[in-house]
Amino acid sequence: MADQAVTATGSAQAQADLWGERARDWADVMEGSNAWGLPVYEHVLGRVALAEGTRVLDVGCGSGRFSRMAADRGARIAGLDATPAFVEIARERVPDGDFRVGEMEELPWADDSFDLVTGFNSFFIAADMVNALREAGRVARPSAPVAMSVFGRPERCDSTTVFGAMGDLFPPKPTEDPDRDDERGKNRPLHEEGALEALAQKAGLTPGEAGYLEFAEEYPNLETLLRGMMAAPPWRRAARAVGEEAVREAMTARLVPFEDSAGRYRLEEEVRYLIATA
Repeated sequence: MADQAVTATGSAQAQADLWGERARDWADVMEGSNAWGLPVYEHVLGRVALAEGTRVLDVGCGSGRFSRMAADRGARIAGLDATPAFVEIARERVPDGDFRVGEMEELPWADDSFDLVTGFNSFFIAADMVNALREAGRVARPSAPVAMSVFGRPERCDSTTVFGAMGDLFPPKPTEDPDRDDERGKNRPLHEEGALEALAQKAGLTPGEAGYLEFAEEYPNLETLLRGMMAAPPWRRAARAVGEEAVREAMTARLVPFEDSAGRYRLEEEVRYLIATA
């Protein structure tokens, strides 16, 4: 299937530029055999009815790790991402999947096309999260699950410490109009109980099971961890602004508490998830 053009609206172009810079690093480390999201993917797959031929769309599919897991359970896979390099890798992982490049606020599928729609740490990247969720509900068949996750409570995530390095590298961002942010789903912290549910309701979805999920990220050495983390947009922006070496040094200093005697790294993390219905 030919790629759909990435629209100029929303966040697709900026995200594609940043994620595409080191897409293979992200795919190998963060979506590899020990992917950070595996516990989240497994949890959602254990909560939904997935049978042979179930039609699944993963919005913000990245390099296709979740898609591969769902396909291994018999699902018919579709995926959308703003980053062509990710879509290329996803097609390698699931050759018979329908992967497209595009904008999550303008999904290129017809109404009622899917039995399950997912968005793992992706919907909040949209310029208008409510609109992205509304689109997810549009392409889901009536009463189909629409599952999503966001980062958990900062105090429960070791990565919060690592991201503290940003304070040494970037000046604070100017705040936007809080009323406009609230309309787009960007004002209330998404990890708070009830926040995802409220946005889902605004988008016309019916909130269902929600909760916090704890898991651990494990890496064999510092170089592997840095290779994976520095593929993500916040660190690509930082590297462009102050240089690669400065970012590596700042991150390494923050990672010291998570190294064991063998040089391995373990970070305890949390996500907030919601399984709504269309």
